[in-house]
Amino acid sequence: MKKYVLPLSLLLNIVLVLYILLWGKAKKPNNAPPQMEKAIATDTISITDEKGMTVDTVTIVMLGNSITYVGDWQEQLNRTDVFNGGKPGWTTQQLSWVIDDFIEAHRPKLCFLKGGINDYTLGIGTDRIYQNMTMVMDSISGLGTKPIFTTTLYQRGEKERNLEIDTLNARMQAFCTEKGYDFMDLRPFLCKDGDILDEFVLEDNTHLKPNAYPEWAKAMRPFLKKYGLN
Repeated sequence: MKKYVLPLSLLLNIVLVLYILLWGKAKKPNNAPPQMEKAIATDTISITDEKGMTVDTVTIVMLGNSITYVGDWQEQLNRTDVFNGGKPGWTTQQLSWVIDDFIEAHRPKLCFLKGGINDYTLGIGTDRIYQNMTMVMDSISGLGTKPIFTTTLYQRGEKERNLEIDTLNARMQAFCTEKGYDFMDLRPFLCKDGDILDEFVLEDNTHLKPNAYPEWAKAMRPFLKKYGLN
């Protein structure tokens, strides 16, 4: 009897292994491939911007500091595909940190970039701000998104600083011309004689009143039209 035990044991092991292999193959087709699983997972996650607003499909990113953050861009532009990427208190160098999250992750058609005033407040010079701005613009463009530089606005009553801001904006305009980037000048809409108008700025001399944002949106419309997004 013992001479049959070993062959029988081997036979049972072989049958068990074949069963496991065949059962695994039978189950595998019922599982979604990794690409489909990823798509299903993405499909169930809604996109929210920095203000917690739901964005359908990100076509436009507003990248900037608290001045950008305060704007209700979906309401101002009457569309639901605008991602508010305003980061209160952030410098131009810090804005480069979210390019992966805001631009690469969503691949918007346009990105309006605005910043610089926090840099000046912290004592960062115009040369460094310019370097940061140009780096961010090139990074955005490198991902296939059209970067649109938005002029740094004045601080009311700060004559010397405002002259530096004019220098920055002039250098950025020349850079945009050289690289073929869009340059959006807010000064004709909100400023006069080298300073921001009282009617558009809060008591801190920096942040904008609600009535300034429709003017900002008005400045954006020619660029939206240019890219077929009006």
